[in-house]
Amino acid sequence: MVDPRLSINGLRAGYGSLDILNGVDLDVPQGQFVALMGPNGAGKSTLLKSLYGMATIKDGSIEWRGKNIAGYKSRAILAEGISLVPQGRCNFPVMTIDENLQMAAYTLRDAQVKADRDYVYDLFPILKARRNTLAGNMSGGEQQLLEVAMAVLQRPKILLVDEPSVGLSPAAIGIVFDELLRINAAGQTILLVEQNTKKAMEVAHRAVILRLGKVIWDGSPADITHDELGELFLTGRMRGETKAEH
Repeated sequence: MVDPRLSINGLRAGYGSLDILNGVDLDVPQGQFVALMGPNGAGKSTLLKSLYGMATIKDGSIEWRGKNIAGYKSRAILAEGISLVPQGRCNFPVMTIDENLQMAAYTLRDAQVKADRDYVYDLFPILKARRNTLAGNMSGGEQQLLEVAMAVLQRPKILLVDEPSVGLSPAAIGIVFDELLRINAAGQTILLVEQNTKKAMEVAHRAVILRLGKVIWDGSPADITHDELGELFLTGRMRGETKAEH
């Protein structure tokens, strides 16, 4: 039986000669909602890009469904069941929601495209109701949902989501996170990078904190306070912990 767990071991990666990740170890079981957090430059987005073939792998492995996919190109990784929702708006603003989903289905077989669009519309009724609306005329939150829907169209086993709250109003952030929670409850594995730590801690099963390219804390959000989280971001240590103890 194929192991549905994503297992990252000793991952060192970056861009060109610049190393950003310095030995990341992380297991993500099927169905979990994992929030990756940490200060700017910690390597959160680079970790997602490494998983999606958009960074240079220097060492280590990314084990997924019986294969080491470290170094695979993005299209091959997509074919393996991993989709990325990148940071920022990546839709086609002068095309309708339905046309955007058709564009996102470029790797799918013609016979299944309609069924997969119907599947996405069932997941996101708000998009179905506005399927003929130009993407550029939607609110920021609705556009972010479209970004998620375009990735979910591929029916991935793992959904990588990079900073979905950037530039959104509090109300729009609530809508986006509600939808992420809903698709996770339906069985979708989610690995989320998010600077809005309060919101991320509210929705995730697990919080994984990176600093200087390494995992320095991994556990339930209920097991760490916001004060302790801030201390980890700044110093790499829990409040009251000495360097020797760390």
